[in-house]
Amino acid sequence: MQLHIRRVVLFAKDMAGMTDFYERKIGLKVLSREPEFVDFDAGACRLALHRTGTPKPGKTKICFYAEDVSAARAELKARGVKMGPDLGQGPGLKLCNAKDPEGNIIQLSSRR
Repeated sequence: MQLHIRRVVLFAKDMAGMTDFYERKIGLKVLSREPEFVDFDAGACRLALHRTGTPKPGKTKICFYAEDVSAARAELKARGVKMGPDLGQGPGLKLCNAKDPEGNIIQLSSRR
């Protein structure tokens, strides 16, 4: 049996703020919306938000592929996302990090 990532689930205390961030600022399309669960189309897999009243331990990093990291970074900055600097990580690899409203790391990466 071979398993494939279908969905990354983030536990969110502020569903409205997190939904707004991923829908309006990151630009993901909502596939379904319920009071306790929002499912987004994130390309090869889905990103979901699940309401929680208590914080879960640990942090999550979600990596989004961008052919042109600098251009994607500039577009997200224009939407109000606080982006870190472009980081060169070797020949042809570029990265850039940000955080969502609850501190999860969002990374743009040119790694396929």
